[in-house]
Amino acid sequence: MKTKNKTYLTFLCSSCNHNRNRYQTSYFRAWLQYKSDNIFAAGPVVIIPILALISICLILIFSSLYLWSGETHTYSQSLWETFMRTLDPGSAAEDTGGIHRLISAAVTMCGIFIISTLIGALTTGMEGKLAELRKGRTKVVETNHTIILGWSSKIFDIINELVLANENQHNPSIVILAPKDRIEMQEIISQKIDGNKNTKIICRNGDPMSIHDLNILSPNNARSIIILAPLNDNPDVSVIKTILAITNNPQRTKLKFHIVAEIKERNNIEVARIAGADEVVFVHADEIIARIIAQSGRQSGLSIILSMLLSFKYDEIYFKYEPLLVGKTFNDALFLYRTSSVIGLMFADETIKICPSRDTIIHQNDQIIVIAEDDDAINLSSNNTSVTTIFEATISSIQTNNEKQTNIEKNIILGWNSKGSLIAKQLDNYVSEGSELHILTNMDKAKKIITEQLVNELERQKLYLHSGDITNRLDLEKLNLYSYHDVILLANDINNEQNQLETSSSEAADAECLICLLHLRNMIDKNSRQKTFNIVTEMFDIRNRELAEITRADDFIVSPNILSKYIAQISENKNLTKVFDVLLTAEGAEIYLRPVSLFTIIGVAIPFYLIVEASLKQQALAIGYRQMKYAQDSNKFYGIVLNPDKDISITFQYEDKIIVLAED
Repeated sequence: MKTKNKTYLTFLCSSCNHNRNRYQTSYFRAWLQYKSDNIFAAGPVVIIPILALISICLILIFSSLYLWSGETHTYSQSLWETFMRTLDPGSAAEDTGGIHRLISAAVTMCGIFIISTLIGALTTGMEGKLAELRKGRTKVVETNHTIILGWSSKIFDIINELVLANENQHNPSIVILAPKDRIEMQEIISQKIDGNKNTKIICRNGDPMSIHDLNILSPNNARSIIILAPLNDNPDVSVIKTILAITNNPQRTKLKFHIVAEIKERNNIEVARIAGADEVVFVHADEIIARIIAQSGRQSGLSIILSMLLSFKYDEIYFKYEPLLVGKTFNDALFLYRTSSVIGLMFADETIKICPSRDTIIHQNDQIIVIAEDDDAINLSSNNTSVTTIFEATISSIQTNNEKQTNIEKNIILGWNSKGSLIAKQLDNYVSEGSELHILTNMDKAKKIITEQLVNELERQKLYLHSGDITNRLDLEKLNLYSYHDVILLANDINNEQNQLETSSSEAADAECLICLLHLRNMIDKNSRQKTFNIVTEMFDIRNRELAEITRADDFIVSPNILSKYIAQISENKNLTKVFDVLLTAEGAEIYLRPVSLFTIIGVAIPFYLIVEASLKQQALAIGYRQMKYAQDSNKFYGIVLNPDKDISITFQYEDKIIVLAED
């Protein structure tokens, strides 16, 4: 019995040891596979050093075997023979002797394994790196670059403007971060952009609201940051979160950022300013466009002037400190620049004044505000002739006719979109009590806003609502257009910018405007009366403006295009917001096109500096002119010349206009 128990216990112990050994073997195998998986997962950075270590060990071992076999006489020769057979299997072809060939075969097989593993690791590493680059997640190491956060239809015009602005810069770059595929972004940009010249355009995939993703862009080294409103239901919330991610980044610089952010709803600007403090300039898209449309409808050609001032392609606005002007008056500065137009001053406290009084003294740290071809073109004239002496010789030829024009007007808005209410309220700042504003629309939502809200917000205008379709000839003929002062045509409501990216929606809105313009042109042509009203039209696609030229409308406002130019300008110099806030509001100096007869006699060649002097006597400041014989010629910029050379003489016709800055 005892023998059986002992045998049974021996069997149990043996079984336990066997199971334990099997478990240990299984565990060791799993551990070894786990470690090898980690090594291969680590990529070439780990695999290559390990392969190098294995190669060294194999070469040392097999070189000793070569020396032992007697095929080589020195250890250094054995090392060389082993190394060559590891790299090149053909080196063993001429080996003789059984042991020598056996060792060579073993070395060659090990070499093939190591080299193939190395090639595979390098290939995999390169593929992984290329995949990472395609994802657009690598670090951007740039300085003085412009960052654009987000993606919308405005980004292409912004890039075009920044490319123009960077032409005289060294190694400029634009970095874009958006939740889109990097390759897709680059392909779209290459199709939309007419050459990036000397500017690098770098795309990265990521979330603009993520601090980690923002750090990829080197924001601390950026010249400026542009935040575009995203295409979602709450774009302003996303913009504010992006601002917080930039300004509250633990790795941020102590220097202030220069951020330009697009805001959709004016109600959100106050809370956005709390988030951005003085580091952010906010652009309320609809309000900027509403201001431009309201002013352009009142005087033909103004939209072209503003578009030229906002574009880096033409003469634009600069700030410059000139030590030689300290102690001189603003009047002196006006005539010290032959090819630039001084329009105002920015004082040492960074407040600005457009068209200050002529005797305003320029102090230390004051800067002049100038319209110039480029910042390096703002140079004092070498030959400063006394303007007063020359002017006195020809003063008799200048007429100063200040006719007072009534502001009681009757205007009409055809169509409706989100800017309609803002345009109506802007017009309210320019007209006198007793003016009328008529609106033609067939949109129920618009009618509700007009009758329940807008009617209570206008102080000087009486509101009239007409139900009808802007593409219906009968509805247009009922309006008696010749009774109106200004006709403003709006593209029908597109609720959000995502629709603008859809070709069918934006094209449909612009198509309606084109049809309406064709009706208006035909009605004007068939009427024997002379056209007495201005037509200003809003469109969404710059390409449709060329189609609309045949309608002979007075002005076209391509909303996304002109807003993109505005954002690009502010991104280069945030102080420009102060200038445009003055020029685009009823308070302060504005741009006017006044009859040339107020400044000179018709048909007499006169240098432009005399026009400037004549305008100053009328409390205005001439900055250019419009020759109406080119009013429909796009190649001549519709007859508009900004910042002309003051020494060049011009002969004006009766219909021509002088472009001035004035407060009234």
